[in-house]
Amino acid sequence: MLVVGIDIGGTKIRGILWNGKRAVRARGFPTPKNRSDFESKLLGLPRQLAGRNAVGAIGIGAAGIVEDTTLRFSPNIPYIRNFDFSRLWPRPIRLRLDNDARCFARAELLRGGGRGSKIFFGLTIGTGIGRAHGKSGRIKKIKKFEFPERWEKRYQAIRDCGDYERVAKFLGKKLAALIKPFSPEVVVIGGGFIEQRGFFPMLQAALKAHGLNCSIRRSRLGKNAAAIGAAMLFD
Repeated sequence: MLVVGIDIGGTKIRGILWNGKRAVRARGFPTPKNRSDFESKLLGLPRQLAGRNAVGAIGIGAAGIVEDTTLRFSPNIPYIRNFDFSRLWPRPIRLRLDNDARCFARAELLRGGGRGSKIFFGLTIGTGIGRAHGKSGRIKKIKKFEFPERWEKRYQAIRDCGDYERVAKFLGKKLAALIKPFSPEVVVIGGGFIEQRGFFPMLQAALKAHGLNCSIRRSRLGKNAAAIGAAMLFD
């Protein structure tokens, strides 16, 4: 069965066509500035990915608070309130929605940088900060991680100044304190900001300086990770 996986973030949207083993096609575009464009772009994405092939299901990972097929609130997409994706794709299409950080973590735990670890933590660093925890091959649903951290606006302000070392030091302190109670064997980090040259080693060093004594790895699945994890909602 072909599945479309969609990752909806505050800055970018990315979709992949998943054949059960790998992403056979991918497409991305900037997150639209208004709800009308948001709906029309999403509606066209499965067709762009699958062409004439039949899509069996659509999995969506979205930043924010999720409930069934509804995105209640997305902190970095201001026009989203109680958005039910089943309005775009009514039955008989199968549709599932999850938080984007859990989708990222699911893909990395089962097929990426966290594969084989028993206790796992996933982080996405982009417009916002995504957090997810996994244990014994399953990603836990931790509701508070769907909400932004109290310091996220401060992170965004520091990030926008362009001083990557300062961002790394700020996040090293905040994230180490957040992660340590879960005692992970492996932490995998992804998201758009990780692509900034030299940033990942600085963040890795800052996390270790604040006592995070575990394997800290970069995402193996890259920019497709959360979309793959969304498609894997049907595995």
